[in-house]
Amino acid sequence: MGKHGISLKGTVDFASASALLGDLVKSFGEKTVCLQKGSEFCTLKPGETVSFEIEAERKKNRQKLVIELSWLDEVPVQEAEAVKITSVEPEPLPEPEPESEAETPAEAAVSEASPCLVVAEAPKKDEEASPGKKAKK
Repeated sequence: MGKHGISLKGTVDFASASALLGDLVKSFGEKTVCLQKGSEFCTLKPGETVSFEIEAERKKNRQKLVIELSWLDEVPVQEAEAVKITSVEPEPLPEPEPESEAETPAEAAVSEASPCLVVAEAPKKDEEASPGKKAKK
């Protein structure tokens, strides 16, 4: 099957953006999403297994929400981490207490590494002739 798509971009007021999202959610729930712009359109039929990615970003005076959904035919379901979407911000987590001992990053890496035994290799002697054997030259 060849690639076929449509891209919709624009600037609208909040009520219109909310209505667009509502239409998208309703269509997705009915398992047929048809995007149309003029005479162009693209119809998608979501599968039983849907991969998703949601990104939220704030930069200076700009905020951005990106939602990506994709699916393939007959893909096994994988458990996703628990996700919660609300209009309420969570309580901030308490700051971790600083450690009493000040370690350098190198010391911390050594202390976190699994213990191992290091044995120095014995210096190799030149091959000596065993009694009854000729020495190699």
